[in-house]
Amino acid sequence: MTHYKTILIAGFAMFSMFFGSGNLVFPLLVGKESLHHYPMAIAGFIITAVIVPFLGLIGMILFDGHYRAYFNKLGKGPAFLLIAIILMLIGPFGVVPRCITVAFGGFSLLSTTLSFPLFSFLFCCAIIGCIWSKNKIVDIIGLFLTPFKLGGIVILILFGLWFGEPAIHGDLSSSEVFSNALLKGYQTMDLMAAFFFSSTIVYYLHNHLKAQDDHKTLIKMSIGASIVGALLLTLVYLGFIGLGAKYAPYLQDTQPEQLLVAIGGHALGYFARPIIAIILAVGCLATAVILSTLFADFLQNDVAKDRISRPQAILITMSISFVVSLLGFSNLMSILGTILEVAYPALIMLALMNIVGKLTSLDTTQWAFWSTLGLTLSLKLFG
Repeated sequence: MTHYKTILIAGFAMFSMFFGSGNLVFPLLVGKESLHHYPMAIAGFIITAVIVPFLGLIGMILFDGHYRAYFNKLGKGPAFLLIAIILMLIGPFGVVPRCITVAFGGFSLLSTTLSFPLFSFLFCCAIIGCIWSKNKIVDIIGLFLTPFKLGGIVILILFGLWFGEPAIHGDLSSSEVFSNALLKGYQTMDLMAAFFFSSTIVYYLHNHLKAQDDHKTLIKMSIGASIVGALLLTLVYLGFIGLGAKYAPYLQDTQPEQLLVAIGGHALGYFARPIIAIILAVGCLATAVILSTLFADFLQNDVAKDRISRPQAILITMSISFVVSLLGFSNLMSILGTILEVAYPALIMLALMNIVGKLTSLDTTQWAFWSTLGLTLSLKLFG
C-alpha cells in the first residue's frame, strides 16, 4: 500500500471517528438557530469544532500518540484522573450513549412504535461486533463505514442546498450567533476525543511504514492524515450549518436528534428518509466503535491491570452505555453541556501549552491548565 493511500484511509477514518452523534446534530442546530447570520455561525463553529480539536491532535502527534506522556505534564496522579474522566465522558457515560440516542432519533421519525431499549440493545451488539477484533478497527471505519456515510452526506448537502430557500431573518445578533456557535462547538467534544484518536491513527500508520521509513515519515503521515480529516470536517460543517439555516422554518417542532432525517425528507422527498436514517446510524456507529474501544482498553489495561480479559472489558463498557443511553438525548446534552463549559477552556489551554512546550523550552502547562480550570469553575459557580 502506498503512503498516499495509507494517509487517505487514515484521514477518512479520522473524519469518521470525529463525525459522530454531536457532529450530526449540533451544526444543524446552530444553522437552525442562526438563520440569516449563518456565516457568523460557521466561523464560530469551525473554531471550536475543527481548529481546537486538531490542535489537540497535532500536539498528540508530537508526543507520538502517547496520551499518558501528554497528560503527565500535569503530574501522574492528576493525569490518570483526567484521562479516566475524559474517557468516561467520551465513552460509556456520555458520547457513546449519545450516539445511540441520535441514531434512534432518525429511525423514530419512520416508526412511532419503535422501542428505544430494543434499538439501544441491538446498537450495542453492533458495536461489540465491530470492536471484537482490535486490528481491524481502522480498516472497518476507513474502508467501509466512512465512504458510505460520506457519500450519503454529500448527496444530502448538495441537493439540500440546491433546493433550499434563502435563510430567513432572525432575532439574534451576529455576535450572539457567533457566541452560540462557539459553545455548540464544545458539545461535539472532539478535543477530548482527539487526545485519544491520535494513538489509534499513529498505531495504524506505524504498522504501514516501509522498512526504509523513519520517525519523521511517521510524523509527516500523521499530520497529512490530520489535514485530510480536518478538511472533510470543515466542508461538511459548511454544508450542515447552511442546511439548518435554509430549512429552519420546517424544523421548529423537530427534536435536535431528528434534524438530519427531517431535512433529508424535505430536500429529497419522504422516501429518502430511511436512507438518511441509515446514514445517520452508520455515522454514529463509526464514532461509537472507536470510543468504546478506547474505554474498554483503558478499563482492561489501566484500571483492572489485565485482571479481566478484553472481551469482558468490552461487555462492561457496552452494558454501561446501554443503561446511560436510557436517559435520552436531551438529558445527556444538558449534563454534558454543563461539564464542557467548565472543562473545555482548560483543555484548550492544555493543548496549546503542550505544543508550545514541545517546540520550545517553555513549560507552563500545569499553571495554565489549573488556573484556567479554576477561573471557568468560579465563573460557573459565582458568575
